[in-house]
Amino acid sequence: MNENLWHQVNAVLGSLAVTVGLWLLLGAIPLPLGIAMGIGLAILLAWKCPSIGYIWTICTLLLGVESMAWAMTQVTDLQKLGREPTMEEMENIFPGVILGLFSGVFWLTFAYGIYKRIQAPIIHTPFPEPASSSPPPKKKSKKKKK
Repeated sequence: MNENLWHQVNAVLGSLAVTVGLWLLLGAIPLPLGIAMGIGLAILLAWKCPSIGYIWTICTLLLGVESMAWAMTQVTDLQKLGREPTMEEMENIFPGVILGLFSGVFWLTFAYGIYKRIQAPIIHTPFPEPASSSPPPKKKSKKKKK
């Protein structure tokens, strides 16, 4: 297939992942707004990113930010209650907050890893050719007598 087509397909898939993540973060997005955001992000990624690696770097970075923001919204929802949360409410929220922070750190680290990989210079070193196909000669060792 054409390289440009793969570039555009990856931009669409990345924008779809980010849009679904934003939908999960906000709870409910009007359908036209979600479609417009997904298409707009896909166009922006296909236009500005020079390679597929950059597309996925930006998408995983945005997923990490969304995961961190989701964990923070869980905590602020508890604070909006205005009272001390019960132990049952804390038991329900705590695993979600920990999972959100863990996944946020994972996606941000993954984005940094992709970024570092695409920034590294590509070094093409040829493999050394063997001198001959026969095994190397064995050296004779002489034992000293005492």
